[in-house]
Amino acid sequence: MQDLLSQLDMPIIIGLIVAISLILVVVILFVRRARARQAPPAEQAPLSEPIDYTSLPLDDEPAGWRERFARLSTAGKILSILVPVLALLGILALILTLLPPGEQGAAVPTPEPVTVRVRDAAVIRAEPLTINVTIETSGLANGSVVTAELLEDGEPFPWMNPEQTSATVRNNRAELQAQRAPDAPTPSADRRYTVVARAPDGTASAPTELIIPSINLIADAFFERSAAAPTGTPAAIATSAPTTAPTAPASTPTAAPTSTPELPTGPAASVSNGGNVRKQPIRLADNVVAGVNAGETVQLLSRTPNGEWYRVRTVRDEIGWVAVSLLRIPADAQVPVAPVVTVFGNGPLYERAAATSTELDRVNQGEVVELTGRTAAGDWYAVVNVRDIAGWVPANLLGIPAEIAASVPVAE
Repeated sequence: MQDLLSQLDMPIIIGLIVAISLILVVVILFVRRARARQAPPAEQAPLSEPIDYTSLPLDDEPAGWRERFARLSTAGKILSILVPVLALLGILALILTLLPPGEQGAAVPTPEPVTVRVRDAAVIRAEPLTINVTIETSGLANGSVVTAELLEDGEPFPWMNPEQTSATVRNNRAELQAQRAPDAPTPSADRRYTVVARAPDGTASAPTELIIPSINLIADAFFERSAAAPTGTPAAIATSAPTTAPTAPASTPTAAPTSTPELPTGPAASVSNGGNVRKQPIRLADNVVAGVNAGETVQLLSRTPNGEWYRVRTVRDEIGWVAVSLLRIPADAQVPVAPVVTVFGNGPLYERAAATSTELDRVNQGEVVELTGRTAAGDWYAVVNVRDIAGWVPANLLGIPAEIAASVPVAE
């Protein structure tokens, strides 16, 4: 009733009360006229002797409200019922009008639907063989537990350790790292491997392709492929003895040993949270090259201009980019800024520094590029995009800080 009246405007409520009152008056008049028509005409009473009214017995007074109500006329009975009802409706309408809008019954919010999505899934290291899965959710409270499952051609594949296939949701995000189960089957290189995530109520995500990098022997370890064994040296075939004295064999020159290139070094930093090592400082599904574990130490080689990513060397001599949120950077660490910038606008990637040259690829807003050169005027930059394609883009598509622009060499 309150919700119904609260939706009505005050003029409408007053109009209803007036209309009901008019209907009541019409009913009363109709009843009175009906009674007047039924009453016989009064005859002139003949004069008689004076009557002493003091000697007549008095009528008994009504004993209670029921008797009083019974003695009322029909119109009086109707009035005695409608008047209190109208008074209550008027008071209720006044109260609802004076109430603040927020106190008139708050609408019940519609619960957010539960969804889960695997943002990326990748094999991040060969020893121990580990799969990293990042899950995004909606409609799940912090502390909810989500699970991940590896599929082979769409069928469950019990490769991951079952004790490591669940993670706790924090701010609509969960991440887990699962190693190979002791009795896991051997994957096959000609099969398709995907990962699905599930919410506590059974809601499942769409399958997401498992990234299996070919670098650092990760793919060989995942598919349990061993390196090809060296071929044996064929046995020498016996020949007849020479008739002349053998000459001294010429010395076989030995190849000079090739020097192993030295890996870059930098100040040390500790890993606070395990995560992915990426080829470039951007979160893409096919951009994972390795991984780091909490408690490990990495060497800081360079950083992006905004300091959100660091290029590191891991304890396994893997080199790539790690988000700063995974690291504990020393306050006195001196880390050079890398010539890596963000793309501010979509545009073509040209073969040369001219819009009339061949278009090789594109750069998209939000991607990153590595600067390798520039024109003397600084209006074009030679870059390598996230798809490892080198070319030229106009400077107005890139966000280049002044110190980075000054460090980029002029291309010949």
